[in-house]
Amino acid sequence: MPENHLIDPAGYTDPQVQVLEQARIFRRAWHLAALTRDIPNELDYVKRIIGPTDLVVHRHEGRIVAYANVCPHRFSAFFEAPSGHGPIRCPYHLWTYDGDGMAIGVPHRRDEALACYQTQELRLEMWQVEVMGEFIFVSAEPRHRLDEFLGPLLPALTQMSVAIGTERPKHVQDIAANWKVVLQNTVEFEHAFSVHAETFAADVQKPLQVDCDPDADHTISYVTRMNPKRYLRARDARVNEIFKRAPVPYPNGYRHHLIFPATTIGYTDNQQLAIMDYQPTGPGSCRMFARLFSFEIPDLTRAEMAMLEIVGPWHTAYAERLFAEDRGICESVQRGLSSRPSRMKGALQPGERLVRRFQEIYRQWMDE
Repeated sequence: MPENHLIDPAGYTDPQVQVLEQARIFRRAWHLAALTRDIPNELDYVKRIIGPTDLVVHRHEGRIVAYANVCPHRFSAFFEAPSGHGPIRCPYHLWTYDGDGMAIGVPHRRDEALACYQTQELRLEMWQVEVMGEFIFVSAEPRHRLDEFLGPLLPALTQMSVAIGTERPKHVQDIAANWKVVLQNTVEFEHAFSVHAETFAADVQKPLQVDCDPDADHTISYVTRMNPKRYLRARDARVNEIFKRAPVPYPNGYRHHLIFPATTIGYTDNQQLAIMDYQPTGPGSCRMFARLFSFEIPDLTRAEMAMLEIVGPWHTAYAERLFAEDRGICESVQRGLSSRPSRMKGALQPGERLVRRFQEIYRQWMDE
């Protein structure tokens, strides 16, 4: 029998709910903010939006630090460009800060000692940082240690981190839908045959076979089995054998990980790694930031490299088509939520177990 939703439908449109989510979820969870390759040199930085925070991830004084992109003196942003190089120095009055967020240079002090400016009120908002291989995780007020937060997903991410290859073009997409609508769509499979009828559905095994990992506290993982007939052609079979040599477990299908609240990692048969983040920009909108990578494959011959150069752009175009299809249906759901009759509460079918699991995790975070 269908079950009721654990999230009230009004929670997808109410601005007050979004305020609570920022405090109870987005500031307390760990977020995959960047890769170490993004800031290879001392004083390199990248910016990320996490919830309402414009965050800077900075290689500074021999370590990686993260802080809100705002000077506590008169509130100027430190950096405008999405990435770059330089010290933590405010462009407005040239106040300079160290890696702990304390002022170490304040021009025009007259007779005041520097210590007068080294107070908690004038300290940067520093976020905690944990580096796991290539992955840089950040949290403002972590509720758990990172290893506890990732739980059984930790070994898979550790392997994946050392196998990330060349990056393909980034993809940024604004979606007129609540972030929870979008994330629940990533763990629900029944829409594949309607929304992705000519793309993903053409490749999945029928009847649909989804192998779910055991329930974890803050992550959801599964494999959707693909149709083996895709590999009957000799060229496809040869390319598939190349991908099997990547130093990560071969999933034999589409492998998907959701790191609560808003990060997903997916790849099909090791062909292309997609790391996607969905940050809320309003009660009925979010922004998807997707990064696409190849996997490192050892001992490639020139012929094999040529083959992968041909299929790489196709994989990127295929992913972008899926992104557009998901965007359209999620926006349709948001329009329905915004105009639904108040009596309409929705229902979860028995096969939508992972959607219910997402809602259980969400309720646990919101209720604590």
